[in-house]
Amino acid sequence: MPAHAEDVAHIGVTLRPGRAYAAVVHGDTVVPVEPVAPARADADGVIAAAVATATRVAGGADAVTVDIAPLLLDTLLRPDGGIPPVAVVRIVPRAATDPELARSPAEAVERAIARRFTVAGGHDLLGNELCPLDRSALASLCAELPGTGIRHVAVVAAGSQARPAHEREVADAILAAVPGARVSVASDYGGQGLVAREATVVLDCALTPLTERVLDRCERTLARLPGDVVLRVARGDGGYSTPSRIRVTPVVAFGATDALELCGAAHLAVLADCRVLLPREGRRLAGEVRHRLAVVRPAEPVGLGTELVVPTAVLTPEPEERPGGLPPRAADVPAIRPDADRYLLACVGAAISRPASWLDEVAFIESAAELDRVRRDAEERATAMVMANGAAPGTTHIAEISTVAVPYSPSGTIRVRVRVAGAPDVRLAGG
Repeated sequence: MPAHAEDVAHIGVTLRPGRAYAAVVHGDTVVPVEPVAPARADADGVIAAAVATATRVAGGADAVTVDIAPLLLDTLLRPDGGIPPVAVVRIVPRAATDPELARSPAEAVERAIARRFTVAGGHDLLGNELCPLDRSALASLCAELPGTGIRHVAVVAAGSQARPAHEREVADAILAAVPGARVSVASDYGGQGLVAREATVVLDCALTPLTERVLDRCERTLARLPGDVVLRVARGDGGYSTPSRIRVTPVVAFGATDALELCGAAHLAVLADCRVLLPREGRRLAGEVRHRLAVVRPAEPVGLGTELVVPTAVLTPEPEERPGGLPPRAADVPAIRPDADRYLLACVGAAISRPASWLDEVAFIESAAELDRVRRDAEERATAMVMANGAAPGTTHIAEISTVAVPYSPSGTIRVRVRVAGAPDVRLAGG
C-alpha cells in the first residue's frame, strides 16, 4: 500500500440489481472496471477486479466507496423484496379519525407497515407539550407488541425535533418489552412534516437487514483481498459515511445515486461549479454542483411517492425553451451534458466523494446573540458528525448554512440547516 494519499487510487462502486459497476480514479485518470469474467459481475467479482485495477494503475487503493441506493430502492419497490414487517408508533395528541389519514401516501412505504399504534402525546415545534404521554396506552402497546413477532419499530412523535422526550420514553419502553428490537426514532433525523418523518423512519427500519447483508458481503470481500482497503458507503447527499454508521442509519444511503452522478459528471468535466443535464427516460433533468458538492435538499426520491427528511440531489426538468420561443435562461455556471453512461458517472462520484453531514432543525430565538449561539451549536454538532463519518482533523468546513423563519409559527421560530464536509482521513485506510 502506498504511503502517501496522492499515490493511491480511489474506487467507486455502484451496486445495481443483477450486477455491479466500478471505476478507479487516480488524479485525472478514470478507468472503468471490467469484471474478470462475465459471470463475476456481482459485488464480489467487481470489487476484486477494481482493487486489481487500482494496483495496476496506481500501486493500490485506499478505499472502496459503494453506492447501495439502487439495491435499496429496488428491494423497497418490489412486493417480494423480502423487507421485514415494521410496526409504526405515532405519538400525537389524538389518533387519525379517517383510516386514509393514518396511511402513508407512498404505497411502497405503506406496504412495509404491518401494524400501526397511536399513543397520545407530543409537542409543538417549540417543544411545548401538546398532550401528556399516555403511559397506559404505552403499557398496552408493550404488552401486545411481543406477540406480533415484529422486531422492527419506527417511532415518530409530533414535535420531537424540538423535544424528543416522549419519543425516547416510548422507544425505551419498546426495547424493554422486546429485547433486541430495531427501533428507529424520527428525532435522529430532524426535518419537517409528520408524513415525511414517518416515511423516513419506516424506511430506516425496513432497509436494515438488506443493508447489513450487503455491507457484510463487501467487507468480507475486501478482507480476502491484498492490501488495507477500507469500505465507505455513499450517502444521499453525495458524501460518504462509515459502514458502522450506515448500519445504524441505512436510510441516509437512500437516493445517493443522483448526487453521485452529478459529482461524477463535474469531475470528468474538470469543473467545481456547474449545471449537469442528466438523461432520464427521454428527457433531461438538471442538477447543480457547487464547490464540488451536489446541491441537495430533503425531497421526494424518484419512484417513492413521498418526501423524506434526509437530503438527496435536487433534479428539475430542463425546458428546451422558454415560453414564447425564447432560449433557456443563461445560468451563472456552465451547463454540461455528460457523454459517459450513468453507471460510470455514479462510480466516479462515489470514488471522489468526501465525508459529509447534515442537520435540519427548528429553534426559537429572541435576539441576534441567541441566533449566533444556535448557529454555532449546530455547526459544532454537524462538525462532530462529519468527523465520525471519516473526515481528517482540521479539514472540515461549513459547506452550507441557512437560518430562515418558519412560516405560520410564532415570531422567532427559525429553521436551521447545516451541511459540513471534510477531506478523507487517510490514516483510516492505512495511508
